Amino acid sequence: MIFKDISVQEFKEKFQDKALIIDIRDEESYNQSNIINSKNYTSEDIMKLIESDDKDKSIVVYCYHGNSSRKVASFLAEYGFKEVCSLIGGFSAWKDSQV
Repeated sequence: MIFKDISVQEFKEKFQDKALIIDIRDEESYNQSNIINSKNYTSEDIMKLIESDDKDKSIVVYCYHGNSSRKVASFLAEYGFKEVCSLIGGFSAWKDSQV
Protein backbone atom coordinates (compact mmCIF):
# COMPACT_ATOMS: atom_id res chain seq x y z
CA MET A 1 0.00 0.00 0.00
CA ILE A 2 1.07 3.56 -0.62
CA PHE A 3 -0.19 6.80 0.79
CA LYS A 4 -1.35 9.85 -1.12
CA ASP A 5 -0.33 13.49 -0.74
CA ILE A 6 -3.42 15.71 -0.78
CA SER A 7 -3.90 19.45 -1.03
CA VAL A 8 -5.86 21.46 1.51
CA GLN A 9 -8.59 21.87 -1.10
CA GLU A 10 -8.85 18.12 -1.72
CA PHE A 11 -8.86 17.55 2.05
CA LYS A 12 -11.77 19.94 2.48
CA GLU A 13 -13.74 18.47 -0.42
CA LYS A 14 -13.21 14.75 0.15
CA PHE A 15 -11.88 13.98 3.62
CA GLN A 16 -12.64 16.60 6.26
CA ASP A 17 -16.05 15.17 7.16
CA LYS A 18 -15.35 11.45 6.81
CA ALA A 19 -11.72 10.68 7.68
CA LEU A 20 -9.85 10.07 10.89
CA ILE A 21 -7.75 13.25 11.03
CA ILE A 22 -4.49 12.73 12.91
CA ASP A 23 -2.41 15.67 14.15
CA ILE A 24 1.12 14.53 15.00
CA ARG A 25 2.34 17.89 16.26
CA ASP A 26 3.20 18.30 19.93
CA GLU A 27 0.33 18.52 22.42
CA GLU A 28 0.88 22.21 23.19
CA SER A 29 0.66 23.20 19.51
CA TYR A 30 -2.43 21.04 19.09
CA ASN A 31 -4.10 22.64 22.12
CA GLN A 32 -3.37 26.13 20.79
CA SER A 33 -4.99 25.47 17.42
CA ASN A 34 -5.91 22.48 15.27
CA ILE A 35 -8.06 21.30 12.39
CA ILE A 36 -11.64 20.71 13.50
CA ASN A 37 -12.35 17.06 14.38
CA SER A 38 -8.66 16.14 14.43
CA LYS A 39 -7.10 14.05 17.16
CA ASN A 40 -3.63 14.58 18.57
CA TYR A 41 -1.69 11.30 18.27
CA THR A 42 1.58 10.37 19.93
CA SER A 43 3.86 7.60 18.70
CA GLU A 44 2.15 5.31 21.20
CA ASP A 45 -1.27 6.18 19.76
CA ILE A 46 0.00 5.37 16.25
CA MET A 47 1.19 1.97 17.45
CA LYS A 48 -2.22 1.25 19.01
CA LEU A 49 -3.88 2.27 15.74
CA ILE A 50 -1.85 -0.20 13.67
CA GLU A 51 -2.88 -2.98 16.05
CA SER A 52 -6.55 -2.26 15.38
CA ASP A 53 -8.59 -4.33 12.96
CA ASP A 54 -10.16 -1.37 11.19
CA LYS A 55 -7.87 -0.93 8.20
CA ASP A 56 -10.66 0.36 5.93
CA LYS A 57 -11.01 3.80 7.48
CA SER A 58 -9.76 6.86 5.64
CA ILE A 59 -6.93 8.59 7.47
CA VAL A 60 -5.42 12.02 6.94
CA VAL A 61 -2.20 12.82 8.78
CA TYR A 62 -0.83 16.31 9.26
CA CYS A 63 2.09 17.92 11.04
CA TYR A 64 3.55 21.44 10.98
CA HIS A 65 4.60 21.70 7.32
CA GLY A 66 3.85 18.32 5.74
CA ASN A 67 7.19 16.53 6.10
CA SER A 68 6.81 14.33 9.19
CA SER A 69 3.24 13.47 8.26
CA ARG A 70 4.50 11.80 5.08
CA LYS A 71 6.59 9.40 7.17
CA VAL A 72 3.67 8.52 9.42
CA ALA A 73 1.31 8.14 6.44
CA SER A 74 3.80 5.82 4.75
CA PHE A 75 4.13 3.80 7.97
CA LEU A 76 0.35 3.41 8.27
CA ALA A 77 0.03 2.42 4.61
CA GLU A 78 2.73 -0.23 5.10
CA TYR A 79 0.62 -1.71 7.89
CA GLY A 80 -2.34 -2.19 5.59
CA PHE A 81 -4.52 0.88 5.96
CA LYS A 82 -6.24 1.24 2.61
CA GLU A 83 -6.66 5.02 2.34
CA VAL A 84 -3.95 7.08 4.01
CA CYS A 85 -3.18 10.67 3.07
CA SER A 86 -0.67 13.29 4.10
CA LEU A 87 -1.75 16.93 4.02
CA ILE A 88 0.58 18.90 1.75
CA GLY A 89 1.97 21.86 3.67
CA GLY A 90 0.58 20.54 6.95
CA PHE A 91 -1.20 22.68 9.52
CA SER A 92 0.54 25.76 8.18
CA ALA A 93 -1.10 25.37 4.75
CA TRP A 94 -4.48 24.60 6.28
CA LYS A 95 -4.27 27.68 8.53
CA ASP A 96 -3.28 29.89 5.57
CA SER A 97 -6.34 28.64 3.67
CA GLN A 98 -8.65 29.86 6.44
CA VAL A 99 -7.88 33.53 5.82
